[in-house]
Amino acid sequence: MAFPTCFLSKPEVLLPGQKIDNEGLLERLRSNYRGAEKDLRLIEGVVARTFRQCGSKVRHIEPDPSVRVADYASRAAQACLDANGVSAHEIDLLINGGIAREYFEPATAMEIAANLGIEKVHAFDVTSACAGQMEAIQIACSYFHMHDHMDTALVCSAELTREFLCYEIQSVEELESKLAGLTIGNAASAWLLRRRPFHSGCIRLIAMRNLSLPQHWHLCQAPIDGTFSSNAGELFKLNIHVAPELERMLEQVGWSAEGVDHFVFHQPSERMVRAVLQDLGADPQKAVYCHHLYGNTSSTTVSLAMHQLLHERQVAAGEKFILSTAASGFTMVTAAGEWSA
Repeated sequence: MAFPTCFLSKPEVLLPGQKIDNEGLLERLRSNYRGAEKDLRLIEGVVARTFRQCGSKVRHIEPDPSVRVADYASRAAQACLDANGVSAHEIDLLINGGIAREYFEPATAMEIAANLGIEKVHAFDVTSACAGQMEAIQIACSYFHMHDHMDTALVCSAELTREFLCYEIQSVEELESKLAGLTIGNAASAWLLRRRPFHSGCIRLIAMRNLSLPQHWHLCQAPIDGTFSSNAGELFKLNIHVAPELERMLEQVGWSAEGVDHFVFHQPSERMVRAVLQDLGADPQKAVYCHHLYGNTSSTTVSLAMHQLLHERQVAAGEKFILSTAASGFTMVTAAGEWSA
């Protein structure tokens, strides 16, 4: 079955104004610690070593608990519309791909659409952990294939962690489940998709694929009531599945790893991104690295990485892109495309 004609715009991103560096985060841990001093030094040492290994330096955190997820997503979406000269009333399909939400119903996408002043649109949410936004892009392409009357889609998400991150760690044993959360940051982002190119440059998508290994579902969780937990050691071992899945995508589109110009990946750590490129036999300079700037921003990491790439590099027509994310579950979503100037 032929892939539908889909062009993916440049993403727009929105970040909270408050930045927390590694030392600021360690200070939060100290202020919440109630145990023995010697154990605190051990906890601090493990956390600091993990930050060095991941490349974590800064993460943006929204301090105001009253700020709504949909407000953040709407602001990123409006910026994307403005940057691409598209009116909100041109949107046929709106998908929110984030994890964070204020409520279970209705879809957060409905509130986003209302904020944008859209009176009639097909709007819904997709939840797939850090892969949600990429999954939403794939679904939008599927809708284009099924519905000839649909021409323009908006994909967005906002990740505000609020009480879901735990800064009260009282033992080294607690680090096993809580450490990964200390690398997480907040962000909102949005993309547009349509059947014709965008004037400011875009990616012509030529293929997408996904992989799910559900037997690992328990390794990383954000419960309805409670705090985020992740067995990072076991979860990171699943990185062995990433390069083979990317190789399957390359085979599907008839590319070699050496022939790809830009790799835009989820950003759990810089070391993991480099490991994937090494496994692929690709030049590590072809990837973009922004974990040190934003941390792991969940479903918005690929869009932030793409935004950073476009800030750092000049991209020419015909250059090849691989966009990919891996998420708890274990799930991957990967896209291949070429730059259209």
